[in-house]
Amino acid sequence: MKFHNSRLWLFLSSGFTGNSSVGPLLAMAAVSQEPKCTTAPSVHSLSFVVTLGAPVRVRNSGFSLLEVVIAVGIFSVAVSVILGLLPALTRQSAASADTLNALRLPDALRVELQRMAVAGGFDALAGETRPLATPLPDACRLVATRDAARLHALNFQPPPALEQIDEGAQYFLIEAWSFPAAPLAFDAGRAVLALHVRVSWPYRIPTLSTVIPLADREQITFNVALSR
Repeated sequence: MKFHNSRLWLFLSSGFTGNSSVGPLLAMAAVSQEPKCTTAPSVHSLSFVVTLGAPVRVRNSGFSLLEVVIAVGIFSVAVSVILGLLPALTRQSAASADTLNALRLPDALRVELQRMAVAGGFDALAGETRPLATPLPDACRLVATRDAARLHALNFQPPPALEQIDEGAQYFLIEAWSFPAAPLAFDAGRAVLALHVRVSWPYRIPTLSTVIPLADREQITFNVALSR
């Protein structure tokens, strides 16, 4: 291969992007060959010129102290808000469960009233459920557990002592009154006893030995009818 008074110019230019930058690089190489030798090429001169552009500026990736402090502050506030909401959410969930259990009580109450009527007499049960008045008179009272799985009377035909609910587990208080006027009022000639019922909770809790005041309880009301 022969070079006859020829020159080869190479231009190289490169640039990099990212956290580091390198200025433009220009390299020029000149290769010359004298035409004196025809048998083997001989390189008489080889020169390189390298020119660097702007100074190299390198920035390390990462967060500054201020950014870290701000991030930690935001995280702390978020965690505090979440922890503050947990007790309220827990109470709301428990209250919803209690209300659902209270709504399950009418069927169990009807079964218990039927047992009481059989044990003590239908008319005697009707006499125990006093008519509604203002203020409310003493009612026929029953209690139930928090899951509404067990229920029994307190002041009329209660079950045997071994079958009664412990005081600390008496979560629902159930009070029943009869209606004072027709057409729902009861008399000896009627075969149906209509009752107005109020369920309130919590009646008792294990951590307290006293009854929770009525003003501090949740309550629902409904009507039931019992036949002879």
